[in-house]
This record gives sequence, C-alpha cells and structure tokens, in this order.
Amino acid sequence: MYYDKNRQIIFSFFLLCGLSAQIKEKEPRTFLFGLIKFDNQSPYEDGYWINKWFFSREFSAPINIIPIEMRYGFGVTGKTKGSAASFGVNSFKDDPGKIKYDSFDSLSIVPISQGINNIWGTSLELDVGLINLPYYVTGTSWLNVMTGISYRTSTILYPVQVPFEEWEQVGPGWNGQYFFSPKLNEYLISTHFQYQPFNNWYLNFRYAYGLASTFFYSPDRTEKEWNKDISGSGTSSVIALGVRFIIDPGLNNQFAIGLDLRHSYTKIHTINDPQDISPIKQFDLNNFGIYVTLSAFYGGKKTVGDKAKNYYYRKDYIEALNHFNKFMAEYPSHTNRHRAEKYILDCEYKIPYKLMEQGLTLEKSGERSKALGTYQYALSKVKDDTLITRMLNGRIEQLALYWMVDAEKKLNNSEYINAYNIVKEVALFSIQGQKELRRFKSWVILGQGKELQELGFIGRAMEKYSEALELNPDLIFEVKSLQYKAGIKMANIAKKADEFEEIQLAINSLEFARELAGGIGTRNENLIIDLKEKLKSLDEYKSKGLIEKKMEEGRLKLNLARSKKLEIGQSLPEVEELLGQPHEKILGEQGNDPKQQLWIYFLNQQSLQLSFYNFQLFKIEKL
Repeated sequence: MYYDKNRQIIFSFFLLCGLSAQIKEKEPRTFLFGLIKFDNQSPYEDGYWINKWFFSREFSAPINIIPIEMRYGFGVTGKTKGSAASFGVNSFKDDPGKIKYDSFDSLSIVPISQGINNIWGTSLELDVGLINLPYYVTGTSWLNVMTGISYRTSTILYPVQVPFEEWEQVGPGWNGQYFFSPKLNEYLISTHFQYQPFNNWYLNFRYAYGLASTFFYSPDRTEKEWNKDISGSGTSSVIALGVRFIIDPGLNNQFAIGLDLRHSYTKIHTINDPQDISPIKQFDLNNFGIYVTLSAFYGGKKTVGDKAKNYYYRKDYIEALNHFNKFMAEYPSHTNRHRAEKYILDCEYKIPYKLMEQGLTLEKSGERSKALGTYQYALSKVKDDTLITRMLNGRIEQLALYWMVDAEKKLNNSEYINAYNIVKEVALFSIQGQKELRRFKSWVILGQGKELQELGFIGRAMEKYSEALELNPDLIFEVKSLQYKAGIKMANIAKKADEFEEIQLAINSLEFARELAGGIGTRNENLIIDLKEKLKSLDEYKSKGLIEKKMEEGRLKLNLARSKKLEIGQSLPEVEELLGQPHEKILGEQGNDPKQQLWIYFLNQQSLQLSFYNFQLFKIEKL
C-alpha cells in the first residue's frame, strides 16, 4: 500500500503540472505576419488616460474661501447686432439705439455720434469674501461655487463730445461744452463656478447681478471730472469666462493669475436731473472686455482619495483600498464619496486576482513558501467570489502536492524526520498533509527503533516497532524483517535477556531457527524452557501493571466524561487540561507563529486534529 500511495501522488503531481502548464502569460497580439504587435499587458488600469485628463481631481478638497480677487482690463462698448459669421470691426461700433432722448418743443435732439475710438475704456473690479456656500451648507460641493460681493468702476478713455451747439438750440437749459463719458460704479452679488481638471489651473465661469450708478457728463476729456448735478442709476448683469493659473499649488494659501473674457450689460433707466437739463433720459451700455485677474484662495488641494486613484490606476489595489478607506473616514460627506465606494468595491474584487498573479510569479521563481503566503493572504481578501476561491485553493493544493512529493522522496532516502517535518508544514494548510501525518510519523518512530536496535537496545526498539505499527499497519513486513534480524542477534545473547520483549524475541527466534534447521540441540531446547519460565513470571508482573494502567485510563475517561467537553472557542490551557499534552504540536509560519497552532492526538487508527487561531480552538477534525 505504501508504494501504491507513492504512485498515486506522483501521478497526481504530473497531472497537475500538465494543467498548470496551460496557464500562460498573454501573448502580444500580432498583425501583418508579426510586423505589428499590440501588448495586452498594460501597466495601467483601464480608463487611466480618461481619468488623467478629465477626473484627476474628483476627490480633491473644495476651495473654502477666496478672500479677494482683483481684475483689471480693457473693454469696448459696442452694438450687439450681427452674428458670429459676420463678426468684424463693425461689430464693436456704437449702437445709437442704446441711448434714448427726450424732445423739447417737438424738436428732435441730435444724437451723440461715437466713433470706434470713443467706445474704449478701462475697468477695475474687486471681489471680496467669496465663500463656497454649498460646501458650508450641505457639507459637499461637486464644483466650487463661490458667492460674494463685487465692486466695479469703469471709465471711457477718449469720450466723444456731445453736439452741445445743437442741444443749446433745442433745450434752452443746456449750456456749455461737455463730453459723454459714463463713469460707472457697480455693486453686485457675484457667483463663481470653478472647474479644476489639473493641479496647476482651473476654469472659472462667473455671473453677477446688481445695481449701477453713473455720472456721464464730463466738462473735460482728460481731467476726468464729472458734472455731479446729473446722474443715473440702474441695474447691471455680468457673465465672464476665464482661466486661472495657480502660482504655488503646494501651499495652504494659494495665489492664482489668469485671464477673463467678460460681457456686461448695464441699463441706466433712471436719470436724476433736477433742472431738466439733459436730453438723455436713459441709456444702455453693452460692454465686451478682456481682463487680467489676480486672486488668493484657501483649499482646493488634492486629498488622500486622489492618491488612492493613482495607486488604483497603477494596479496597486491594496494600497488604493487603504487610501480610499482613509478618504471615506476623513471626508464622509464629500460629493464624490459614491465614486470612492465604487472604487473600494472594485479594489476588493481585484485584490485576490492581483495577489494570485503575484503568487504565480513567485511559483515560477521557485519561491513556494512566499507563493503560499500570497495565496493565503489572497483568500483572506476574497468577498463572495467562488471563482477566485476555487482557483486559489487549487494553487494551494498544487503547492501541497509539490511538498508531498518532496516528502516522499526524502522518505525513500530514509530521511524520515525531514520528510515528517515537511508533512507537518503541509498539514497546516492542506488536507493532503493532515491525512498523511500518521504514516510519516510511523516512519519516524520506525527509524528511532532502528537506531535503538543498532545500539543494542532491543527491548526499547521493539516498543518503537509496536508504536509504529499502531500508527501504520502497512509497516508489518518492514517490522517483521527488523524483528527477524533482532531475533538472530538475540539468540546469541538469549541467556542475558531480562526484558519481556527481549525474552519473547529470543524465544521466537529460537523456534524459528528450529523450524528452519529441523533441530537446535538439547542446550538450546533447555534454553527455550528457561526463557518461557522467565517470560511467565514477567508476564504476570506486566499483567498486573497493564491492569493498573487500564484502570487508570478508565478513571481518566470517567473524569473526562464528568468534566467540561471539548468545544469550539476553548483556549489552549482549557484544551490541555481536558486532553493533556498533544502527541504533535505544529506552529504556523514555519514554527514562528504561536497564535496559529495545530495539535494532533493519535487515537487508535484515527487522528484528532485541533486547529487554533489566536490561541483559541476554531476547528475539530478526526482523520
């Protein structure tokens, strides 16, 4: 039976080797007879480039506050007629229809005629106290939506002169030379919508609405003085689109410089003219401009969630999972937490597969112990995935088979202890090792008996042989052969035999020799009679000891039956108190981890195997 088991193990080994040979690395796809190759083994996770260009900051912290943003630029107040297809120089010319006049004595007022050089101006804008209201109200913010107060002032660079001579003839209240030079002061509620795809810049869309006031008659073109007796008020709305470049993205208080394209529409619908001098009763300013922007802000830095994605897209799922969990703890109300949850689920699914891939690489390098640890770690990470569980268990059993074949080789070379140590390690993780523990243990005991027999301790050797046979009846022929050799030796020293096993062996040897030779002589016949008498007295003595031993075992069983039974969850001392010291004690991690232990009790033809984790019993098996 021993050799049949060897053949079965070797056959299974070559069968699994053939199956494992079918697991190959993906070959690059080739086209045009191999001239073009596409490598299927990308170092990046699918979607890496899409994430890099569009979602690299989806887990970043929101910008909390922009204490100040300042803009300065040039603009043109022109007409809005036409389309993008007819865009040109004429698109910015003055639109006379934007100024409404009153008539005096049924006479028409000559309108102001502005040239292209009269509609250019400068503007200074200041935003103060922009706060990310959605973040502070709801605790989450998909975009940075900043709301605050804006102030804007603007003037015309080269204002046009009004036709004062014509106006003096129509309106007797009009007197003197003036220029149409609106000086605007606007107070607005401003909202910024910010989108930042990369660390160093972001897009900024702004909308503002508020009130405007103006003085619009200036007696001098260059001195910038205005007639404050005539003023106007109204409403103003603004839209702008710009880009901001962050100067120092690593600091807590960051600065940005950028460029904005801005459009505003101001309706001066109320003219304050107590003396009824001005013929202008309302006007609209339709302004297009470009502005340089300088701003300071707090927040907006990348979080541990963005670091987690870097690990994920480089297929380091274990680190990615750790960082995503940390992100969920630090930002429980982040607007993209649902995305982080999806990444977490994906990492948990892919980690076992990635670990199995690493284990296969270790196997090919001959590092079986590391491969085993990797597979076991991968199994601990599996969540509701029967496929990878079967695959990992298959790889673990294949490793067990490798080691069992090594153990068989050592057994055939009479390296019994080394073979048994291998099987003990396999028994920690595979049923193959657990089933073979008794057999390999029996060979270790048999080897001990051989050593005792060679040293002349025949009686003790016989005890070892009996113990080995109790564990493994298949050793009967091996034991009989050893007993025969010992018997021949004992026949020569039979008179000196004074132990039960030695006397019995000497008698058996002399009787066996008599059968072979047909006679052993009177001297040896008398020796057999003397030995049997001595054996009888020893037998009576040992019978008494055996009876006492049986009674002691009976009392022990009775005490055990009355005491607490063996149960899952018991500690090491509790089990030892119930069953005593085990016949074999195997520690995990190659004998270095006392938290993981396997206790083995050999009972008749069975083995009671108790598995402990963290010093507590969690599995009971009888093999």
